[in-house]
Amino acid sequence: MRHQWVPIYFIPHSRSFSSKRGFAESRLRRRLEKQGWSVWKGLLVGAVRMQDDYSTATEKYELLSKFLEKHSAELLEKLQYYCSVHFGFPDFICNKGREWKFVECKLGYEPLSEKQKKCIMELQLLGLNVEVHKLVSSHTGTQSAMVNLKGTGKIITRKQLTLNDRLFSRCQNI
Repeated sequence: MRHQWVPIYFIPHSRSFSSKRGFAESRLRRRLEKQGWSVWKGLLVGAVRMQDDYSTATEKYELLSKFLEKHSAELLEKLQYYCSVHFGFPDFICNKGREWKFVECKLGYEPLSEKQKKCIMELQLLGLNVEVHKLVSSHTGTQSAMVNLKGTGKIITRKQLTLNDRLFSRCQNI
């Protein structure tokens, strides 16, 4: 499974923020949208079954279900099943043209839980592309790696060059 490290200069510490909840998700969602991906929250795959109380959200996820039905009708049912039964479903479902990927977002020090590993392996058995994106300090040397979920093996596929402050800020705006 592919792990992608995303360097960032500012990671909140517990002293200055009451909670880091959702920080990685919001930053990585913006990054994926800048790269041209359509992004949906993974846990809301079953949102089509919601009441009409949330009409805008329902419309957005009806569009997702139509895309997934075009891909495979069985796939939509399986994803709704995994979402309702398995804990650890990935944070985002992303689409760009005909390419689909599921993205789990983490801060650099957070590991995947056993339930997340199990759900990711189930999705990979269906032939789906699953990635883990981690927000890390800008000094981290690894940028991309293939990680074995069953063992501890990691094959680094791309290393990050050291960036000075000015060059890093230019890269963030791309």
